[in-house]
Amino acid sequence: MTSRVIEVPIYNSNDVLEIDCSQLPAHASELCDILENEGSALRLYQEFALEYYKQGSMDEAVAALKRGVANAKANDQSAKVPLLSLLASMYVQKAKATESGSSERELALQMATTLLNEAERISRNDGKTQVVRGMLALARRQADAALRHFQQAQQGGVRGVAALLGAARVLYGRQQYAQALAAYQQALVLRPGARPDPRIGIGMCLERLGYADDARRALNRAAAVDPQAAAPRILLATMDFNAAKRAAAGDPAQTDEAAAHLRAGMEHLRAAYALQPDNAAVLLRLADRLSWRCEWAAARRLGERALRAADTMALQAEAQYQLARAHHGGRRFDAAHDAYARA
Repeated sequence: MTSRVIEVPIYNSNDVLEIDCSQLPAHASELCDILENEGSALRLYQEFALEYYKQGSMDEAVAALKRGVANAKANDQSAKVPLLSLLASMYVQKAKATESGSSERELALQMATTLLNEAERISRNDGKTQVVRGMLALARRQADAALRHFQQAQQGGVRGVAALLGAARVLYGRQQYAQALAAYQQALVLRPGARPDPRIGIGMCLERLGYADDARRALNRAAAVDPQAAAPRILLATMDFNAAKRAAAGDPAQTDEAAAHLRAGMEHLRAAYALQPDNAAVLLRLADRLSWRCEWAAARRLGERALRAADTMALQAEAQYQLARAHHGGRRFDAAHDAYARA
């Protein structure tokens, strides 16, 4: 695949400087120096920040956005609103990756709040700012406020997709699966290539509504559209494991069906692990399977890996639960008690 090239216009010239995004400098400051010297538009700071973010360098993305905001012209403050909103969203993501109640988490959320306040002071009706407001409210577990912001931002187009996905997430968390399904379906119609893939949410809603076959079709389609995505495979594995439990708890004659579901679930899980061996959700599903087989030491090791990889509070809590379960099964009762308390 050809790497992306961003053109930086040379000041007072018709020439451009081509920057290959596959060879970005290790430090964004080098690029920002070039942009400052050439009097570049703020959108270029945003473009390079997004490239750093896509490559896993969030700190450099944040640095590029900060330099862009600092270089905003006094007579064109509106140009920095997209940078402020994007910067705020990155601080929300930083907060989600830290422990609940920690000073680091609260500092990141306060930074996001300050940036959004500045963005709204410049432009009160910016839809992207409202989407990030919704993300911030979710991080603070304020579901009603989050839904309100997402609904305010639903103005159609690409902006509407982000708002729809946020609203769908809130509705799913409220167990309003039919309404969440409608939002995910609308997002898919607006932008079939949206990320995260609305098909995954559609599959989750359909499964909750009792349409297991339709849910599987949606998740299989998501896996086909993005062969590198682990999420649909994890969900398919979970569906198979749950089906195996139901079959095993029912008619003894259904043992073959239960075994078939277990095999299918493990195939999905192995595929997900091959794609993302450090994915916390994958590691947690594997730890769960090992615990069912009473392989406590192996389950504990996977739980520890999942805890290190977890980037949300929900995953961190589940990792602690799987660790507690493995400690308990291995008769390490003090460690189990501590892990249960942290879950």
